[in-house]
Amino acid sequence: MLHARQASRHWLRLPQLFVVLAVAGCATWSQPEPAESGDQRAWQARQQVLAALTQWTLQGRIASTGLFGFSGRVRWQQRQDRFVIDVAGPFGAGATRLTGHPGHVEIRNAEGTWVTNDAQGDLQRAYGWTLPLAGLQRWAIGLPIAGEPARITLDAQGQLLTLEQAGWRMTYEQYMPLDAGPTLPHKLLIDNGDTRWRLLVDRWQLAGDPGA
Repeated sequence: MLHARQASRHWLRLPQLFVVLAVAGCATWSQPEPAESGDQRAWQARQQVLAALTQWTLQGRIASTGLFGFSGRVRWQQRQDRFVIDVAGPFGAGATRLTGHPGHVEIRNAEGTWVTNDAQGDLQRAYGWTLPLAGLQRWAIGLPIAGEPARITLDAQGQLLTLEQAGWRMTYEQYMPLDAGPTLPHKLLIDNGDTRWRLLVDRWQLAGDPGA
């Protein structure tokens, strides 16, 4: 349950909701279901490389359509199963920092601080909708959620083109090369039929990179 330390328990704005869901992901990995088309041998090798990325930082922009429209900037640092997420709208509006690990998320903004160990359940009860908590941490780097059915399509390099999982469809519109490391998503569209999220990554930093 959410516990208000300095503000109301339900005073969570959209940037906070998005990032809580994005970061409460599973850190384990298992083989996805067979892919359609593409280079499956390259995909098998790519899975191993991506699964080893336990320390990374992305900086970019997020936007959504639907009832809860929002656009802003995000900086997401992942260290093993721990994260630090900064998100804000235009001109810094709604600036929010989230820290923690799966199952324990602290949300801090100008209104106060909240802690949740059941973000999915609390959001469902408070707002009547939610997102799969185990998704976005892996979807962002181009991997399915561990242990859940998935339907995927690949390109000729063994990179995800589409991923359907947990009621969501991810479309990987573009990848970006790194100086050292695998190509990673640059433009990602996430859609469940009611809400559409777009993530545009401006910069990836992996463990060992300056500033990572």
